[in-house]
Amino acid sequence: MKNSAKLLLEFSVILGLITLVTTYIISTVNGRVAPFIPIISEMPFSEPEASIFSMGLGISLFGSLLLTQVFYRLLKPLAENISEVYVTRNNMMRIIGSIGSICGIITVNFSWEVFPVIHGFTAFITFTSFLIWTTFTYDLLDKNGYKSEIRKYAVITAWFFYVMMAVFSVLDNLEMREMNDDFFYRMDNPPDVETKRSIYLNLTALSEWSMVFSFYLGLSTYRDFLKNEHI
Repeated sequence: MKNSAKLLLEFSVILGLITLVTTYIISTVNGRVAPFIPIISEMPFSEPEASIFSMGLGISLFGSLLLTQVFYRLLKPLAENISEVYVTRNNMMRIIGSIGSICGIITVNFSWEVFPVIHGFTAFITFTSFLIWTTFTYDLLDKNGYKSEIRKYAVITAWFFYVMMAVFSVLDNLEMREMNDDFFYRMDNPPDVETKRSIYLNLTALSEWSMVFSFYLGLSTYRDFLKNEHI
């Protein structure tokens, strides 16, 4: 169907944002997580948040898996315009983006509370692969004349908050180590509304939310590029 790629992008972005906001509202109104500011993964520990979170983001991420294949097809001739190196990179980005989407689906369906290692590992792969994919896509489009200041700064801020999230997470874990003699205490003991939240934990959460919204902002800039394209 003509324009189906653009519609899928819009659907995936809107569904993802609505799912996150809805999960936040339900979990905070019911007093199950701290209003300011929860780690995204600590929100879906109860129903109906868990079902909304896994279903909504699962569908949104499946949409991103399909879109990765669309972008691969559309970016291929643009990569050929530059060099064989970009053609090879585009092939790699198809794999990286697909792995990121699949890991994201696993992440939202394997709760941090029940499957901490699986959840944490797949979340790391998802965030990292999406950052790499969006950076390459921005660079390739920019070199072909598809310039966007919003896309540029969305990529920059996503990387910035990714690094800040990692830094604050390490600092929080170091603080937990001093208190519990276990660097990975937070992984096995996710915070809840009763948890005394350190400044590092709050900054980790704030960085995570900011990074995710940067992802969605960046994705929204591809609407014109996908106009009149089919899946």
